[in-house]
Amino acid sequence: MHKYILKFFNGLKSFWHFMKIVWVFCIIMLLLFWIQNLTHAEWSWMGFITPFLKSLLEIANNIYSISFNIWGAVFELKYISAIVILLVLYFCMNLLIIITCALEGLYKSTHYICKKTEEAVLNKSLKEQIEAEEKKISKYVVTIHTEVKAKFSHKEINVDLKAQNEYMNKFIMEKLEIAPIPYEGGFMYSFTDFNKIDSVLKILFKVLHSTTPLDYSICIQAGEQTPENIRQLNKLISLKHFGKITMAADTSYRYRYNETHRYQTSQIGVFQYGDKTLEVHEFKQFEI
Repeated sequence: MHKYILKFFNGLKSFWHFMKIVWVFCIIMLLLFWIQNLTHAEWSWMGFITPFLKSLLEIANNIYSISFNIWGAVFELKYISAIVILLVLYFCMNLLIIITCALEGLYKSTHYICKKTEEAVLNKSLKEQIEAEEKKISKYVVTIHTEVKAKFSHKEINVDLKAQNEYMNKFIMEKLEIAPIPYEGGFMYSFTDFNKIDSVLKILFKVLHSTTPLDYSICIQAGEQTPENIRQLNKLISLKHFGKITMAADTSYRYRYNETHRYQTSQIGVFQYGDKTLEVHEFKQFEI
Protein backbone atom coordinates (compact mmCIF):
# COMPACT_ATOMS: atom_id res chain seq x y z
CA MET A 1 0.00 0.00 0.00
CA HIS A 2 2.82 2.39 0.90
CA LYS A 3 4.42 1.84 -2.51
CA TYR A 4 1.17 2.69 -4.34
CA ILE A 5 0.63 5.86 -2.30
CA LEU A 6 4.15 7.06 -3.20
CA LYS A 7 3.40 6.29 -6.85
CA PHE A 8 0.20 8.34 -6.53
CA PHE A 9 2.13 11.35 -5.20
CA ASN A 10 4.76 11.02 -7.95
CA GLY A 11 2.02 10.74 -10.58
CA LEU A 12 0.24 13.79 -9.16
CA LYS A 13 3.45 15.87 -9.26
CA SER A 14 4.08 14.75 -12.84
CA PHE A 15 0.53 15.78 -13.73
CA TRP A 16 1.02 19.29 -12.26
CA HIS A 17 4.29 19.67 -14.22
CA PHE A 18 2.49 18.55 -17.36
CA MET A 19 -0.26 21.14 -16.75
CA LYS A 20 2.41 23.85 -16.46
CA ILE A 21 3.56 22.91 -19.95
CA VAL A 22 -0.07 22.97 -21.13
CA TRP A 23 -0.61 26.50 -19.76
CA VAL A 24 2.62 27.75 -21.36
CA PHE A 25 1.48 26.21 -24.65
CA CYS A 26 -1.93 27.93 -24.27
CA ILE A 27 -0.23 31.31 -23.66
CA ILE A 28 1.82 30.89 -26.85
CA MET A 29 -1.26 29.87 -28.83
CA LEU A 30 -3.23 32.81 -27.40
CA LEU A 31 -0.50 35.23 -28.50
CA LEU A 32 -0.57 33.71 -31.99
CA PHE A 33 -4.39 33.91 -32.00
CA TRP A 34 -4.10 37.59 -31.01
CA ILE A 35 -1.61 38.25 -33.80
CA GLN A 36 -3.92 36.48 -36.24
CA ASN A 37 -6.82 38.74 -35.28
CA LEU A 38 -4.65 41.88 -35.44
CA THR A 39 -3.43 41.02 -38.92
CA HIS A 40 -6.83 39.68 -40.05
CA ALA A 41 -5.07 36.49 -41.11
CA GLU A 42 -6.64 33.05 -41.37
CA TRP A 43 -4.46 30.27 -39.97
CA SER A 44 -6.42 27.09 -40.43
CA TRP A 45 -3.96 25.04 -38.34
CA MET A 46 -5.15 26.92 -35.25
CA GLY A 47 -8.67 25.56 -35.62
CA PHE A 48 -8.13 22.79 -33.07
CA ILE A 49 -7.61 25.25 -30.20
CA THR A 50 -9.77 28.16 -31.38
CA PRO A 51 -12.93 27.06 -29.44
CA PHE A 52 -10.97 26.94 -26.18
CA LEU A 53 -9.35 30.34 -26.80
CA LYS A 54 -12.69 31.96 -27.64
CA SER A 55 -14.22 30.60 -24.43
CA LEU A 56 -11.23 31.92 -22.48
CA LEU A 57 -11.57 35.34 -24.14
CA GLU A 58 -15.27 35.49 -23.24
CA ILE A 59 -14.35 34.95 -19.61
CA ALA A 60 -11.56 37.55 -19.84
CA ASN A 61 -13.94 40.01 -21.54
CA ASN A 62 -16.11 39.97 -18.42
CA ILE A 63 -13.07 40.96 -16.39
CA TYR A 64 -11.47 43.60 -18.61
CA SER A 65 -13.01 44.58 -21.98
CA ILE A 66 -11.38 47.90 -23.02
CA SER A 67 -10.20 48.16 -26.62
CA PHE A 68 -8.50 50.90 -28.69
CA ASN A 69 -7.34 51.47 -32.25
CA ILE A 70 -3.68 51.93 -33.14
CA TRP A 71 -2.66 52.36 -36.79
CA GLY A 72 -5.83 50.67 -37.93
CA ALA A 73 -5.40 47.67 -35.66
CA VAL A 74 -7.88 47.09 -32.86
CA PHE A 75 -6.17 46.21 -29.59
CA GLU A 76 -8.49 44.39 -27.19
CA LEU A 77 -7.19 44.20 -23.64
CA LYS A 78 -9.23 41.06 -23.00
CA TYR A 79 -6.24 39.22 -24.47
CA ILE A 80 -4.09 40.64 -21.68
CA SER A 81 -6.70 39.47 -19.17
CA ALA A 82 -6.70 36.00 -20.75
CA ILE A 83 -2.89 35.85 -20.56
CA VAL A 84 -3.05 36.90 -16.90
CA ILE A 85 -5.57 34.10 -16.26
CA LEU A 86 -3.24 31.57 -17.89
CA LEU A 87 -0.27 32.89 -15.91
CA VAL A 88 -2.28 32.57 -12.69
CA LEU A 89 -3.12 28.98 -13.64
CA TYR A 90 0.58 28.37 -14.37
CA PHE A 91 1.64 29.64 -10.95
CA CYS A 92 -1.21 27.71 -9.35
CA MET A 93 0.47 24.60 -10.70
CA ASN A 94 3.63 25.61 -8.82
CA LEU A 95 1.53 26.05 -5.69
CA LEU A 96 -0.11 22.66 -6.20
CA ILE A 97 3.32 21.06 -6.67
CA ILE A 98 4.48 22.61 -3.37
CA ILE A 99 1.30 21.43 -1.60
CA THR A 100 1.67 17.93 -3.08
CA CYS A 101 5.32 17.76 -1.97
CA ALA A 102 4.30 18.93 1.51
CA LEU A 103 1.55 16.31 1.70
CA GLU A 104 3.99 13.66 0.47
CA GLY A 105 6.53 14.70 3.11
CA LEU A 106 3.83 14.64 5.80
CA TYR A 107 2.74 11.19 4.66
CA LYS A 108 6.33 9.89 4.66
CA SER A 109 6.93 11.31 8.15
CA THR A 110 3.69 9.79 9.43
CA HIS A 111 4.50 6.46 7.79
CA TYR A 112 8.01 6.52 9.29
CA ILE A 113 6.65 7.27 12.77
CA CYS A 114 4.00 4.55 12.43
CA LYS A 115 6.60 2.08 11.17
CA LYS A 116 8.98 2.89 14.02
CA THR A 117 6.11 2.65 16.52
CA GLU A 118 5.09 -0.70 15.03
CA GLU A 119 8.71 -1.89 15.19
CA ALA A 120 8.97 -0.73 18.81
CA VAL A 121 5.75 -2.57 19.72
CA LEU A 122 6.95 -5.67 17.84
CA ASN A 123 10.40 -5.51 19.46
CA LYS A 124 8.79 -5.10 22.88
CA SER A 125 6.53 -8.07 22.18
CA LEU A 126 9.48 -10.16 20.98
CA LYS A 127 11.51 -9.11 24.01
CA GLU A 128 8.67 -10.12 26.32
CA GLN A 129 8.36 -13.46 24.50
CA ILE A 130 12.11 -14.04 24.75
CA GLU A 131 12.10 -13.12 28.44
CA ALA A 132 9.12 -15.43 28.99
CA GLU A 133 10.93 -18.26 27.19
CA GLU A 134 14.09 -17.57 29.19
CA LYS A 135 12.07 -17.71 32.39
CA LYS A 136 10.57 -21.02 31.29
CA ILE A 137 14.02 -22.40 30.50
CA SER A 138 15.43 -21.05 33.78
CA LYS A 139 12.80 -22.80 35.87
CA TYR A 140 13.64 -26.12 37.46
CA VAL A 141 12.38 -28.38 40.20
CA VAL A 142 14.09 -30.57 42.76
CA THR A 143 12.38 -33.59 44.27
CA ILE A 144 13.60 -35.40 47.37
CA HIS A 145 12.40 -38.81 48.47
CA THR A 146 13.63 -40.40 51.68
CA GLU A 147 13.84 -43.81 53.24
CA VAL A 148 15.44 -45.15 56.40
CA LYS A 149 18.93 -46.50 55.87
CA ALA A 150 19.17 -50.29 56.01
CA LYS A 151 21.31 -50.29 59.15
CA PHE A 152 18.65 -48.25 60.97
CA SER A 153 15.65 -50.19 59.70
CA HIS A 154 15.44 -52.57 62.67
CA LYS A 155 12.25 -52.23 64.65
CA GLU A 156 14.02 -51.68 67.92
CA ILE A 157 15.67 -48.49 66.61
CA ASN A 158 12.31 -47.06 65.53
CA VAL A 159 13.44 -44.10 63.36
CA ASP A 160 10.69 -41.48 63.03
CA LEU A 161 10.74 -40.84 59.25
CA LYS A 162 8.21 -38.00 59.47
CA ALA A 163 10.28 -36.15 62.07
CA GLN A 164 13.46 -36.65 60.03
CA ASN A 165 11.73 -35.23 56.95
CA GLU A 166 10.68 -32.20 58.95
CA TYR A 167 14.28 -31.62 60.05
CA MET A 168 15.42 -31.91 56.43
CA ASN A 169 12.80 -29.46 55.16
CA LYS A 170 13.59 -27.03 57.96
CA PHE A 171 17.28 -27.12 57.01
CA ILE A 172 16.53 -26.56 53.31
CA MET A 173 14.11 -23.72 54.08
CA GLU A 174 16.74 -21.99 56.23
CA LYS A 175 19.45 -22.33 53.58
CA LEU A 176 17.45 -21.78 50.39
CA GLU A 177 14.42 -19.87 51.67
CA ILE A 178 11.99 -22.08 49.81
CA ALA A 179 9.10 -24.19 51.06
CA PRO A 180 8.42 -27.70 49.74
CA ILE A 181 5.17 -29.15 48.45
CA PRO A 182 4.26 -32.84 48.72
CA TYR A 183 4.91 -34.72 45.49
CA GLU A 184 4.74 -38.44 44.66
CA GLY A 185 5.39 -39.49 48.24
CA GLY A 186 8.24 -37.03 48.63
CA PHE A 187 8.84 -33.30 48.40
CA MET A 188 9.20 -30.88 45.50
CA TYR A 189 11.05 -27.56 45.50
CA SER A 190 10.57 -25.10 42.64
CA PHE A 191 13.33 -22.68 41.57
CA THR A 192 13.49 -19.95 38.94
CA ASP A 193 17.18 -19.51 38.01
CA PHE A 194 18.93 -22.59 36.67
CA ASN A 195 22.13 -20.57 36.18
CA LYS A 196 22.49 -20.42 39.98
CA ILE A 197 21.86 -24.10 40.61
CA ASP A 198 25.41 -24.59 41.94
CA SER A 199 24.47 -22.86 45.20
CA VAL A 200 21.46 -25.19 45.48
CA LEU A 201 23.59 -28.26 44.68
CA LYS A 202 25.95 -27.32 47.48
CA ILE A 203 23.07 -27.55 49.97
CA LEU A 204 21.69 -30.73 48.37
CA PHE A 205 25.05 -32.49 48.73
CA LYS A 206 25.07 -31.51 52.41
CA VAL A 207 21.65 -33.11 52.75
CA LEU A 208 22.74 -36.17 50.76
CA HIS A 209 25.78 -36.83 52.94
CA SER A 210 24.34 -35.79 56.28
CA THR A 211 24.65 -38.05 59.33
CA THR A 212 20.90 -38.58 59.60
CA PRO A 213 19.57 -42.17 59.46
CA LEU A 214 18.01 -41.50 56.05
CA ASP A 215 18.91 -42.19 52.44
CA TYR A 216 17.96 -39.50 49.93
CA SER A 217 16.95 -39.84 46.29
CA ILE A 218 17.25 -36.37 44.77
CA CYS A 219 16.01 -35.69 41.22
CA ILE A 220 16.34 -32.49 39.20
CA GLN A 221 14.30 -31.52 36.13
CA ALA A 222 15.09 -28.32 34.20
CA GLY A 223 12.51 -26.34 32.24
CA GLU A 224 8.83 -25.64 32.63
CA GLN A 225 6.79 -28.51 33.98
CA THR A 226 5.11 -29.60 30.76
CA PRO A 227 3.27 -32.95 30.64
CA GLU A 228 6.28 -34.55 28.94
CA ASN A 229 8.71 -33.18 31.55
CA ILE A 230 6.44 -34.38 34.34
CA ARG A 231 6.33 -37.91 32.86
CA GLN A 232 10.10 -37.87 32.56
CA LEU A 233 10.51 -36.66 36.15
CA ASN A 234 8.12 -39.30 37.47
CA LYS A 235 10.09 -42.01 35.67
CA LEU A 236 13.30 -40.61 37.15
CA ILE A 237 11.76 -40.70 40.64
CA SER A 238 10.53 -44.26 40.13
CA LEU A 239 14.12 -45.46 39.54
CA LYS A 240 14.90 -44.67 43.21
CA HIS A 241 18.56 -43.81 42.87
CA PHE A 242 19.14 -43.29 46.59
CA GLY A 243 22.41 -41.67 47.54
CA LYS A 244 22.56 -39.74 44.25
CA ILE A 245 21.46 -36.47 42.70
CA THR A 246 20.11 -37.54 39.31
CA MET A 247 18.66 -35.87 36.25
CA ALA A 248 17.69 -36.66 32.67
CA ALA A 249 20.07 -36.01 29.77
CA ASP A 250 18.36 -32.75 28.75
CA THR A 251 18.95 -31.25 32.20
CA SER A 252 22.57 -32.43 32.14
CA TYR A 253 23.17 -30.80 28.75
CA ARG A 254 21.42 -27.64 29.92
CA TYR A 255 23.76 -27.49 32.95
CA ARG A 256 26.82 -27.46 30.68
CA TYR A 257 25.66 -24.17 29.15
CA ASN A 258 25.38 -22.39 32.49
CA GLU A 259 27.55 -19.36 33.12
CA THR A 260 29.17 -21.38 35.91
CA HIS A 261 29.07 -25.14 36.36
CA ARG A 262 31.30 -26.15 39.22
CA TYR A 263 30.15 -29.77 39.34
CA GLN A 264 30.75 -32.61 36.93
CA THR A 265 28.07 -34.89 35.54
CA SER A 266 28.23 -38.47 34.34
CA GLN A 267 25.84 -40.96 32.80
CA ILE A 268 24.70 -43.80 35.06
CA GLY A 269 22.22 -45.64 32.86
CA VAL A 270 19.63 -45.71 30.09
CA PHE A 271 16.06 -46.77 30.85
CA GLN A 272 12.92 -47.35 28.80
CA TYR A 273 9.59 -45.80 29.64
CA GLY A 274 6.68 -46.09 27.24
CA ASP A 275 8.00 -45.55 23.72
CA LYS A 276 10.81 -43.28 24.95
CA THR A 277 14.30 -43.73 26.34
CA LEU A 278 15.47 -42.00 29.50
CA GLU A 279 19.20 -41.35 29.77
CA VAL A 280 20.01 -40.75 33.44
CA HIS A 281 22.95 -38.64 34.63
CA GLU A 282 24.15 -37.74 38.11
CA PHE A 283 25.99 -34.82 39.65
CA LYS A 284 29.39 -35.59 41.08
CA GLN A 285 30.15 -34.03 44.45
CA PHE A 286 33.71 -32.95 43.69
CA GLU A 287 33.87 -29.55 42.02
CA ILE A 288 35.65 -28.69 38.77
